Amino acid sequence: MSDDSGRFLNVYMDQNNKCNLRCIMCGFSDPRVRSIPKYDMPFWLFEKIAKEVFPNAKYLALSCLTEPLMTKDFPQRLDLLKRYPVPFAEIITNGTLLNEAVITKMIDARISRLAVSIDGAKPATYESIRVGARFDKVINNIRMFNKLRREKKSELPRLRINHVISGANVDEFRSFLDLAESLEAQAIDVRTVIPFQNAQYKGDHSNLFYESIGVIRESLHRWIQKTGVEDAGYLRYQAEEIRLKNEGGGEMTCRRPWDTMAIHANGDVLPCITWSRSPLGNIAEQNFVELWNGPAYKSIRKEFEERKPGIDCFHCVIRKKDGMDEDDCFFSMLSKRPLERVHHNFRSLLKKLFRTS
Repeated sequence: MSDDSGRFLNVYMDQNNKCNLRCIMCGFSDPRVRSIPKYDMPFWLFEKIAKEVFPNAKYLALSCLTEPLMTKDFPQRLDLLKRYPVPFAEIITNGTLLNEAVITKMIDARISRLAVSIDGAKPATYESIRVGARFDKVINNIRMFNKLRREKKSELPRLRINHVISGANVDEFRSFLDLAESLEAQAIDVRTVIPFQNAQYKGDHSNLFYESIGVIRESLHRWIQKTGVEDAGYLRYQAEEIRLKNEGGGEMTCRRPWDTMAIHANGDVLPCITWSRSPLGNIAEQNFVELWNGPAYKSIRKEFEERKPGIDCFHCVIRKKDGMDEDDCFFSMLSKRPLERVHHNFRSLLKKLFRTS
């Protein structure tokens, strides 16, 4: 049993720069992505992160914007979680590559939650959105997951179903809720589209669409009350900025630079997964303490204190450079390359020499 005292960090990290699907609302539908060389985060880098970062983490997402099960040694990475456990660890996947072996690894590693994305209640709808996937295959994989978990008498991982509402599926939400219930979902995360530059579909921001969202929010609320399923998301109700208040009536502001670290597969460290400004460092070249207490994080925290950005990521005034209307952060992220081990070792040696000289 690990000591959870002092844990303060939410960690989001990708294991690779790959996906086997081309979902219409995702940056992977950008035609330019096909030419990008594919890679996995080096295992030595994952192990370094596990040693330095995981002991500070209260929440860990082992995937953010890419498909983790395409990582060739992903099962071995789960083994490291036994050595460096985190109180709540989650895997987010499109579900197409789930199989008995990897599900068994997740159960044995005591992963807290498995999140599978299903953006349609009918095969034709789902497959038109999640291009390259087969509806029946994913549904059967989830049923296999439930079966294996029962056989092993394990409550973990809990099952979360993610659902992105778009113009293509907005009219079949009731059927989606029935599907989620039949799949024994224990949590549900329903959201609207996060727009990516050059994605095939960037979402619907019309008043008519958000009128439908209003009806869906009410339907979701009633369903949550009836089933007891956890509502793990936040379904926005307008295209305009949403300003939320805390219990004291004050306006809530973003605290990501104080409680969050997002790590790309090449080791770049950011204060959130939608950050499109320069990285705050690279965990392959620096250790966690150097990064967290370093000048880049301190500068960003000062900027957040002065500008007090809200918590609506769609309308964040600080994650992009001033004057930037659009950003290409997703394509830029995928295009980066990881440091070679020899480069990492050489940089580490130089640092040690300078410290002792």
